[in-house]
Amino acid sequence: MAKRNLNLNIIPVEEALEKYFSALEGFLLPKFEKVPAEESLNRITSSAVYARLNSPHYNAAAMDGIAVRAAATTGALETNPLTLEEGKDFIPVNTGDPVHAPYDAVIMAEDLIQDNDRQNVIITKSASIMQHIRPIGENIAAGEMIISGKHKIRPIDIGVIISGGVTHIDVYTKPKIAIFPTGSELIDISRLQDEEIPKEGAIIESNSRMYEAQVKQAGAEGTRFAPVPDDFEKLKNAISKAAQNFDMVLINAGSSAGTEDFTVQVLREIGEVIIHGVAVRPGKPVILAIVNNKPVIGTPGYPVSAWLSFVTFAAPVLSVLTGSALKPAQKIEAVLTEQIVSSPKHREYVRVKLENENGKLTASPLARHSGAAMSLLKADGFCVIDLGCELLEAGEIVQIELIQEV
Repeated sequence: MAKRNLNLNIIPVEEALEKYFSALEGFLLPKFEKVPAEESLNRITSSAVYARLNSPHYNAAAMDGIAVRAAATTGALETNPLTLEEGKDFIPVNTGDPVHAPYDAVIMAEDLIQDNDRQNVIITKSASIMQHIRPIGENIAAGEMIISGKHKIRPIDIGVIISGGVTHIDVYTKPKIAIFPTGSELIDISRLQDEEIPKEGAIIESNSRMYEAQVKQAGAEGTRFAPVPDDFEKLKNAISKAAQNFDMVLINAGSSAGTEDFTVQVLREIGEVIIHGVAVRPGKPVILAIVNNKPVIGTPGYPVSAWLSFVTFAAPVLSVLTGSALKPAQKIEAVLTEQIVSSPKHREYVRVKLENENGKLTASPLARHSGAAMSLLKADGFCVIDLGCELLEAGEIVQIELIQEV
């Protein structure tokens, strides 16, 4: 019988993260690149962006109408209209046109009365200096900071950056993440014919597709590989090669104590296992390792364990590599509808459904098995039961962590 991985060292989540990041110090280094401003949507700035030009970079008409010398319009009233001659007292302008000396004000077309002589106009109100003129730098001043570092570029940011004369900006390079599903029993959905039912014992692989999406949401580029069978040498070769060519490696399944769970053995041979086993349910047998100075994380195969392991351990690592800030957990209070018994040796994340009952928010526990992916899909949040707590009573007010995107 193959050797089982029974020596999991169970430690609290915070301690596991602290040890892992301490081991990664000096290795977990983001990369940077320049990208065209118009192609920067959703990228994270690695440094502040400063305007190169004023916007506008000339005094510009803010309205359609005529440019005049303000002093020449003094005294214009409805009871004392003034007639202005084109070319002498004014020039026609459209919105955005430059306004040069001697002209220093714009009168809107709506405020003009056409004289019988089409070359002239009549005004009934005097103009003030710089009236309806956008001065140089009104929108953006050259040298002004447009956006700060570690800022996720939005569509409006692109418009302002370009208005400031900036053509390229410095951003975090999207880290490249290798994603390996493992297990001889796994099959790709793409290999099933229409209406074909998998053979008994075969499992449609889905976690890696979930990881692909989570990695993309985190601002990285994921490359998902075909399932690696339960073969020590094949898994070793796959991870070794990936650790050479990628910034991070995610390995799903094979992290527990099964006779064909080789992940931790492989990682110990080709790298260093910092953590194997964390005091959390679901997700206890997670592996935090380093291979070729790259972070390598092994996650359990059950879908809920896989999801929670990514959010808890992979997301913080990706946050450093991508420059994106982790979203703090949003918490609300709710009344528990059922009693929950838990092991005091673990922090447990119990999926709950929230409902408003007569103005009172209630939290109903859902299926707790880590393979119950539908319960995660239906859940609104988690009732987090901390280490040392064995029981929560029905009717108790509890804190609920809302489920949110990475």
